[in-house]
Amino acid sequence: MSTTAHAALRGAVLLIPLLITACSSPEAGRQPGHPGADVKNWGRPVELHAGAEPYHDTPCVTERVECRGPLPVFGPTPPPD
Repeated sequence: MSTTAHAALRGAVLLIPLLITACSSPEAGRQPGHPGADVKNWGRPVELHAGAEPYHDTPCVTERVECRGPLPVFGPTPPPD
């Protein structure tokens, strides 16, 4: 093996672990209840739309289209509101 091939192999051996480490999530090793990558982001999660109905009384303005695809696996689809 030539010196160039040795240098390339050595570079790959050093670079691969670095790339694998760089691609891991900072939250991967976080214990529940302890601070993680976001400081002070370890309490109860915030519920953004708790109990909200974002589409309440929104009229459906699209045309009805009959589905000609495969039948539903889990039974009939409920009718739209």
